[in-house]
Amino acid sequence: MSLPASIIYHSVIEGLIVMKENKRIEIFDGMRGLAAVVVLIYHVLNWSPVGYAAGKFEFINEGWRWFTQSPLKIVWAGNEAVIVFYLIAGFVIAKPYIDGRSIRFGEFVEKRFTRLVLPYWVILLVTFGLIILFGEMKETVRLSGSFNVKWAAVPEVGRQLLMMHHDLDTSGGAFWSIVLEWWIALFMPFIGVALRKFPTGDVVAASLAVAWVFMNFSGTVGRVAFYFIFFLVGAVLAKHLDEVRAFYRKRKWLLASALILVPFQWIVGPALERRMALLFTCAGLVLVLVGIIESPFWTRIFKSPFLLFLGRISFSLYLTHTTAIVLFVTVLGQAMDPRVALALSPAFAIGVAVVWYRYVEQGILKNISLRNVEVRTQK
Repeated sequence: MSLPASIIYHSVIEGLIVMKENKRIEIFDGMRGLAAVVVLIYHVLNWSPVGYAAGKFEFINEGWRWFTQSPLKIVWAGNEAVIVFYLIAGFVIAKPYIDGRSIRFGEFVEKRFTRLVLPYWVILLVTFGLIILFGEMKETVRLSGSFNVKWAAVPEVGRQLLMMHHDLDTSGGAFWSIVLEWWIALFMPFIGVALRKFPTGDVVAASLAVAWVFMNFSGTVGRVAFYFIFFLVGAVLAKHLDEVRAFYRKRKWLLASALILVPFQWIVGPALERRMALLFTCAGLVLVLVGIIESPFWTRIFKSPFLLFLGRISFSLYLTHTTAIVLFVTVLGQAMDPRVALALSPAFAIGVAVVWYRYVEQGILKNISLRNVEVRTQK
């Protein structure tokens, strides 16, 4: 017996919609993978004396000036790469609620806790143990100021485990963004529902007004309020992606401006306040994201097996790479020039990330999550 034509038609349409959404998700995975590698490159260069100096606009030659104050900065634009993660997170978290999902906040918090906080706790404890074991040895290896402060003392464990932004630079250069992401993500389901129910302009205006008030606070609160903006932009993009794509199709030339907008704080120089510059960066990254979605060529690139592989391990790579690099340079720096050890460290960091992804992220922590699901099911 053949199926009615209407059922076949709707099945095909639903299948195409699923394929379209999966395509976007894969593109995001590829972008995450590339962003994680950019952060890795940033830390390697920033922990070298010449790269650290360039980050302060002090250049040993014109080559480093061009590598810092031109579109080439995109290759090692660490802070800008973090904004990629935040834009995508805002998009992905808010989208289901924009589409009609009701808020089950307890379940949401549990999933985010398992996905974000538990791995963060594990790498913190591993790092604390390594500081105790190798802290004195680390003091004999000197590179840049940013590298030298790492593992100089055992940080305040309690505050870091409680996701408070305190003394994180001593333990690792990437941990600060995990803390901010945890707190910001808790607001995003409510932003998604608000975007579904109310005009976008009203939601954005109210959100920015509240964020501006809290931006005046110091410490974690002020940083959460500022970086919330990038999650908000991702959520707005999730709601209006079709309109933004239609706008972009008529003005594809705008994509070229991303070469200036993304590394804007570096091209303009220290005269512009950093937070203001990062808003230009955000605009450039939105253009890049939409340009990739609209381009069959770049879609294929970001769906390539290599970038999808990097996307799968991107969180593990981001989470572990600073600890891996410091450990590698500390140990090998006893027998060779620390600068050479630093140059070799990315291969070790990627290897550690692969192992971490397989045995921690997809092993121990995934099993913890599955056991929680089984307990709830039995109850």
